[in-house]
Amino acid sequence: MFLIESLFEERNLYTVALEFYTGSLHAIRDIEKYGVSIGVNVFDTENSQNRVIEISNDEDLKKSDIIIGPLIPRNFEVLSNLNFLESIPKIFPLSTIPIKVINGVIQAVTPRNLLREKMIEYLDKNLDRDDNIVIIADSLNLEIENRLSSIFPNSIKIKPEFEGYILPELLDSLLVDSLPNKVIVESEIFTLVSSVVSQLNSQITSERDVKLFTTYRGNQYDDSSINIKDLGNLRFTYSSISRKINQDSITKFESDHINMFGSFPNKDVTRGYDVTKDIILRRLLDNNLNRTVRHDEQFYNESKFMYKIDSLGGLFNSSIYIIEHVDYGIREINE
Repeated sequence: MFLIESLFEERNLYTVALEFYTGSLHAIRDIEKYGVSIGVNVFDTENSQNRVIEISNDEDLKKSDIIIGPLIPRNFEVLSNLNFLESIPKIFPLSTIPIKVINGVIQAVTPRNLLREKMIEYLDKNLDRDDNIVIIADSLNLEIENRLSSIFPNSIKIKPEFEGYILPELLDSLLVDSLPNKVIVESEIFTLVSSVVSQLNSQITSERDVKLFTTYRGNQYDDSSINIKDLGNLRFTYSSISRKINQDSITKFESDHINMFGSFPNKDVTRGYDVTKDIILRRLLDNNLNRTVRHDEQFYNESKFMYKIDSLGGLFNSSIYIIEHVDYGIREINE
């Protein structure tokens, strides 16, 4: 019992998988209310590629109409490359990490390169070249730094220190009172992200306006040590695969989930629900999921889906939100 409890004390592969699974079960139960009979087989890959191969030979799997997962990219690609499963749609449901979207593969999460391109387009269109634009990029993001510099040739570039920090006196000297300060940070190093957020927030005064952007928002911003109010003060803006609507009352989806499973649905639960419901409804609509790309963008609790056909024959989600933090919440920016 102690071992089991310790596995679920912190967010990890076990908790993410179970949360996604409960969201999927919720979606299936909702669809079954319309008289649709859905059979579900669940397999534990044990995060092992050898186990994935074993599961691939299971007759129940071979008879599936849809396969959701595995969640880990390397395990998913082992399964998706098996020719005898090519005719079964295989859904890669959670990660923005690039995979080969070959025939039979559906990437339900908008790939990070599209998220980045959408945000670059937004910045190009909305940032005034006369503002004080500052670009902070680590050594792993030189390519995106160069792209941003070409779009904003008068921008100021800041290189982080070796330890992944920005010197406070340097940042203070480069921000001004006479113009709006637009800071673009490109990093997935937590120490850098955390220090930039904290330092920029401390720079905000009645005379000094500071706004924060990034072309790719990693999980670093979800860390509890980053103050959500700081992000609101900075009106932190980024592209996203999902959005949480700010509301005072509990939604029907949240209420139903609490009644079913005894817990409030988090983002992975909600993602499991949205992905599963959308894919099953598409399968009911047409046996050939590639033909469903002709339909309009579909919206659910926090996610939306607009699939396009990849050059390799599979499908990828192209839906993107532009999100801005405001106070303790967020808002969607409609262009």
